[in-house]
Amino acid sequence: MSNEQPRKPIQDIMVPHQELLRRPVSTTSHANVVLSARPKEPTPRRIENNPFFAKNTEPREQKKAKKSGFWFLVLGVVVLLAALFGLAVFFSSANIELTPISKSVVLDHEFSATANLDGDNLVFEFVSFSDEKTKEIPATVEQKIQKKASGKVLIYNSYSATSQRLIKNTRLESSDHKIFRIDESVVVPGAKVSTKAGERGKIVEPGKVEVVVYADVPGKEYNIGLGDFTIPGFKGDPRYTKFTARSNPTSLIGGGFSGTIKVPSESAVTTAQNELREELKKNAIDKSRAQIPENKSFFPGSVIMKFEEVPQDFSADSVAKISLRASTSIFFFDTESLTKKIIGKAIPQESAKPLAVSSIGSISFAFLDPVDNVVLSDLKHVRFKLSGEASFVGNIDTEKLRALLAGKTREESFTVIKNQNNVEKMNFIIRPFWQKRLPLDPQKIFVKVLIPN
Repeated sequence: MSNEQPRKPIQDIMVPHQELLRRPVSTTSHANVVLSARPKEPTPRRIENNPFFAKNTEPREQKKAKKSGFWFLVLGVVVLLAALFGLAVFFSSANIELTPISKSVVLDHEFSATANLDGDNLVFEFVSFSDEKTKEIPATVEQKIQKKASGKVLIYNSYSATSQRLIKNTRLESSDHKIFRIDESVVVPGAKVSTKAGERGKIVEPGKVEVVVYADVPGKEYNIGLGDFTIPGFKGDPRYTKFTARSNPTSLIGGGFSGTIKVPSESAVTTAQNELREELKKNAIDKSRAQIPENKSFFPGSVIMKFEEVPQDFSADSVAKISLRASTSIFFFDTESLTKKIIGKAIPQESAKPLAVSSIGSISFAFLDPVDNVVLSDLKHVRFKLSGEASFVGNIDTEKLRALLAGKTREESFTVIKNQNNVEKMNFIIRPFWQKRLPLDPQKIFVKVLIPN
């Protein structure tokens, strides 16, 4: 009997992974059996396929990092939103367009004004200045000339506080005994006297007035330039030493001539003088605008101009110089006060509304009492007439309005503007669009006034 164990069937051999490898039963001999075959993939159990029972194998540090990243993201979003909100508030603004009320009225009314504030009376002011222009024209006509020297002098009153009238042709005598005369009556203002105790009645400043004087006879010998004068008519009177005169350095006495010389034709002189008048008028208006404050108003009719020929120095030249001097006085008024007076007479029912005259320069102004030959410093009262069409618009104080609107809601702003009583239409644009209130800073509120046509 042999000790050899019986051989197991090959189909029952166990292979690694405890899987049973079964070979197909073959009718061939054992020597021809193929001993290799691809092992099957392990079949996972059903419970292992369920994700609910899957084990979380992530490290604890990795879990913490993910959670921190989430909260950092949330914090970043919050900070970004806060920054955007802050920028929106910082750059917030409001644009407001306002169309003021408007009204046109035909004026034909009389007004009065005083030199000093007295109750609610309108006050007038004036400014005076002089200007001179020269033009050269051909001298073509031979003519015998008999011309008196002339120029301006200042007459002083150091006698009393009472003004003194000097009649036409009053004589003035120079220090070298040449006689000159004034060609129109003039009033010399009284002197200013002290009111201090112990000095009462003492002359503090003499009164003075400027006049044009003419030599008594033609001739070059009267071309004295500067000079001091007395008034011969006061000789033997205490006023003789208290009333004096002196040449104005800006208008020297000259132009006297007697003889034959070539001169411009009369038509050429007239044309040149007319051109000079227009130039002087334009200069006067330009100077007035530069000197008169912006809150004051004047009219072409409130500008008083006096023209005088500047003495011509005759010579043998074929060209003559024609000069003209303009003395200008401009009356002006406080614009707000004048507007109230105009509204009170022309449209009294609108007196409570803040209105402004938008076309004040087109209104015609005329003095009702002559002021040309009056010493303006003595003028205490004037009457004048305004006529023509005047356009009134609501006077909107944008700075004041911006301060009133700061921080208000849109509805509150409508009420504030409506209460101004001077706006016809309004339009709001607030940025950013979700803002319910206007900015607290008035500088971020922009008000544009649309002047109606």
